[in-house]
This record gives sequence, structure tokens and C-alpha cells, in this order.
Amino acid sequence: MVTIDDLKKKAEEGLKTLKETAQDIAFNVEKQAKIGKKKYVDITKIQRNIQKLYTEIGEYVYEEFSSGETPKIEDPSLKEKVSSISRMKLKLRDIEEEIEEIQKTQPPKHDEEP
Repeated sequence: MVTIDDLKKKAEEGLKTLKETAQDIAFNVEKQAKIGKKKYVDITKIQRNIQKLYTEIGEYVYEEFSSGETPKIEDPSLKEKVSSISRMKLKLRDIEEEIEEIQKTQPPKHDEEP
């Protein structure tokens, strides 16, 4: 025969399981939100800036050739654009590493009570 203590114990176990599941879901939702922000906001923004610099470099090279000149690597503006692209690519790699670390994180362990 089922006693009130048995019902109470099963209800407590059920509530504990429900609470742990809710915590795990919340953890995973937060983790996916962080990854999404990094992928779709941070990375996309940097990629757009890199593309803009590529375009500016291409316009410079085109203008130089169109006017019969040879593009000059010593041009300070060109050097700065190339340097900026290199820095942004490093930043992209750092963000991708951050995403990998976030993906590896696990929800906190739930305390086992006897």
C-alpha cells in the first residue's frame, strides 16, 4: 500500500528532476544565444568591414592602373588597410575559438542527495 510519505518522496523527486531539467534547458538556451550573437553579429560585422577594405583596395589598384601608374605597396593608406584586414582576421579567429569554448561548456552538475 502506498503511504503519504511514499507519495511525498516521489513528488519531491519529480520536482527535483523537473527543476534540474529546467536548469539544463536554460543553460543550453543561454549558450546558444551567446554562440548566435558571436556568429551572426560579431563575425558578420567584421566580415563586412573586411569586405569593405577589400573593395577600397581594389578601387585603389584599379585607379592606379587606369591612370597608367603601378600600385605602390608603400602607400600609407594601402598599408593601413592591409594591416586592418590582418587584425580583423586575427579577431575572427579569436571569436571562433571563443565559440568553440562555449560549445564545450556543460551545464553545472546537479548535487546528488541521498
